Amino acid sequence: MPDETPAPTPTTETRYKGLAVSPGIVWGPAVLLYADEHIVRKRRIRPEDVSNELTRFEAALLKTRQQITAIRNQMAESIGESDASIFDAHILSLEDSSLIESVKEQVFSRLVNVDFAYEQVVRVYTRKMRELDDDYFRERAADFADVSRRVLRNLQGKAEFELQGMDAPSIVLAHDLSPSDTAGFDRKLVLGIVTEAGSRTSHSAIMARSLNLPAVVGIKGLGRIEPGVEVLVDGYEGLFIIAPSEQTKADYGAREHEHDVVEAKLDELRETLPVTVDQRRITVAGNVELVEDLPLLIEHGAEGIGLVRTEYLFLSEDEFPSEDAQAEIYAQLAQASKPHAVIIRTLDVGGDKKRPHLGIDQEINPFLGFRGIRYSMGRPDLFRTQLRAICRANTDGNVKVMFPMVSDVNEVKFACGMLQEVRAELVAEGVAQPETMDCGVMIEVPSAALIADVLARHVKFFSIGSNDLIQYTLAIDRGNEKVSAMYQPAHPAVVRLLKNVVDAAHASGIWVGVCGEMASDVVLMPMLVGLGIDELSAIPNAIPRIKRAIQALNYEEAKELVGRFVQSETAEANQQELEAIAGRLYPEIL
Repeated sequence: MPDETPAPTPTTETRYKGLAVSPGIVWGPAVLLYADEHIVRKRRIRPEDVSNELTRFEAALLKTRQQITAIRNQMAESIGESDASIFDAHILSLEDSSLIESVKEQVFSRLVNVDFAYEQVVRVYTRKMRELDDDYFRERAADFADVSRRVLRNLQGKAEFELQGMDAPSIVLAHDLSPSDTAGFDRKLVLGIVTEAGSRTSHSAIMARSLNLPAVVGIKGLGRIEPGVEVLVDGYEGLFIIAPSEQTKADYGAREHEHDVVEAKLDELRETLPVTVDQRRITVAGNVELVEDLPLLIEHGAEGIGLVRTEYLFLSEDEFPSEDAQAEIYAQLAQASKPHAVIIRTLDVGGDKKRPHLGIDQEINPFLGFRGIRYSMGRPDLFRTQLRAICRANTDGNVKVMFPMVSDVNEVKFACGMLQEVRAELVAEGVAQPETMDCGVMIEVPSAALIADVLARHVKFFSIGSNDLIQYTLAIDRGNEKVSAMYQPAHPAVVRLLKNVVDAAHASGIWVGVCGEMASDVVLMPMLVGLGIDELSAIPNAIPRIKRAIQALNYEEAKELVGRFVQSETAEANQQELEAIAGRLYPEIL
């Protein structure tokens, strides 16, 4: 099966292998989309024209912000706040004060038209960001480029982005797609997506999954394909097929029917318990951002909420939410979770989660900077307010709290100490509090995993944030397509760290959960079960699959598997064994 650049459109079926990023099977005519190039000509202006140019610039920025905000709100309504928050990064790029001042200075000092000045400044910014040895800034360069296209359109009076030449349902081929491009698609016309660039965690891949569009990335040379030719996208296997035969389409139609049958059977697992064949019970909860996510938890049979990402309350507006506003939302989540627990994670901002009102300065390496519990310790006023709101919501005693990005025991002592102070304050104010309130920590940093025995003395539970833990342990950015294949959850180093965390927790009599992406991956389920994980918290629609996998596994056999993994030399060997087990025990959900 070739995986090289496609030749000019073949007339017989030809297959190319890429990376599957959004599941589904679809075929139809191809339509090519490549970013429109803005020709910005330099024009000299008179000193008296400067004011008009800057007014035009401010109007274009305002219009762009309105457009992005409208897209964000539309996507929040249709696919949820979590995925729509991608556009917060675009608004941040738009509001970058240093860029805006640079543009104004160019207009003043060089007496040039503002669209030329803007295009020149953005070009320099994006080039410098792409050259930095920092994946965060390279990703932000894409945000700058996407936003700048909109600003230039508005400066030049051009219409918003539209897919040209698409008058029937088609499959979009492009070098890459920005979130705003993807969000602007007419779902009735766009059947699927194939791009040359991208990774499983790129913005376009996330948007494709949210919109339920089958997508494959990493197919080079798409610009050579003739528009209108029939193509097929296999979002399960990562295949892109040009001119599929009638037999191929028939085979794929049968496969899609099989997937529908599996989904119907999985729905029947909603009320069943996640228990292994040798009767080890594991709790399966759901991750949420907002109250609007609650119906999905009920629909898919979640046992409470294993992670509330409270940062979306702080990122969705231009000011901090009040104590009353937070308390009301947390109380709704607690009420909906009964009789199960809800675990509320305190504010986890920094890294790529920033807004101007948060007061986080530009950092050379923000993922190693002022984020998580460090931010809360640096803003004790905000931290105290959030803890008060969380405690006020705990009227029935089913609310638990956990602290993110912990790396040192002193951070735990600070956070738990403030929690006790807040509880005492509320009691003194006449606000009833349960006798105790469980607090835990996120294990996301290798240092925390290595001192898990120390941390366990101060908390009631651990929740493993596998995304960051794996990323920091292996020094791999899973969003960087050049190295994302090296992001290996079954790496022996990762397995050893996880085992150390679980063993230390159980030795101290506390439980351990996993709330990162690992918890949703059924291929990894034999390893998680064998490690002795007590709770898995995942995106709601993954819960039936997780239950199916757990119910097929034997805990004692899984423990032996983990024993082999920690002695293994390679991640590849571990991954192959996991895939073999999953393929033997629950192939229908892979």
